[in-house]
Amino acid sequence: MTEIPEHLLKRSRAAKGKGDAPAASDSTAVTPTAAAESAPAAAGPPAIAAAAAAVPADSPAPQAPPEPAYIVAANNRKKIPLWALPLVAALPIWAIAFAGTMQQPEVEDPLFTGAEEVYLVEGGCSGCHGGAGGGGVGYKLSDGSVTETFPEPIDQMVHVARGSSAIQGESYGAERADGTRESGATGNNMPAFEETLTLLQLELAIFHERAVLSGEDTSSPGYQEWMEHLRELEEEGNEDPIDLEFLLKCANPEFTPGATGEGSDDEDHPCPGPHEESEEVAAG
Repeated sequence: MTEIPEHLLKRSRAAKGKGDAPAASDSTAVTPTAAAESAPAAAGPPAIAAAAAAVPADSPAPQAPPEPAYIVAANNRKKIPLWALPLVAALPIWAIAFAGTMQQPEVEDPLFTGAEEVYLVEGGCSGCHGGAGGGGVGYKLSDGSVTETFPEPIDQMVHVARGSSAIQGESYGAERADGTRESGATGNNMPAFEETLTLLQLELAIFHERAVLSGEDTSSPGYQEWMEHLRELEEEGNEDPIDLEFLLKCANPEFTPGATGEGSDDEDHPCPGPHEESEEVAAG
């Protein structure tokens, strides 16, 4: 046999030892792919800090995206100051109050106020018949009661002017649902106002009792003419006395004892109260 030189044996053993080393540590062997995948995980906080340190200190900060135009406009718009908020809240109340001032003020008719004063004060009618005409010592005048007794104002004027004692025990007025009234039947007599009231005051009192308390219809032309006549007399301050004989000529004998119903023969001195002929003229 040929003897192998010693140096070749050493080289062979060395080569064999290099080839066996990876096989002995298979569990710890790291492939290139695994090494590449583990590289990012190994780059922890120290790696980030190192990367941040590598950025120059004078480099510009990253810019935020620009705001939309509608947001810029909203931010630049003037806001209502806090002190003005109570004023804004009070605007609806002010608007309602202002709207109320736009309405036409109610103007009192001197005819109605003057007639009420005669009824309450000068004539003292409310003392017996009540302030609202509900009755008391005297008969009720409200709710159509007085117009049921006296269909026309002139007959009521005669009754108030001469008083109930002048026709004691006699019937007067129209037939009512509860019968015809008889003077003195209640034991109380109405005093005569012929000497204590003027003709204008008498007419005003009767107008108040009928139109206001009893709700008589005043829309007819004749009634409106009478009301206008009373206004004119008030403006003039008329103080003509009551002429009872003249009133009896104007009254209806069917409702007023002692009346003649002749009417007035003087065109310049017509009977007081609404005139039916005025309605006929207006209708024609």
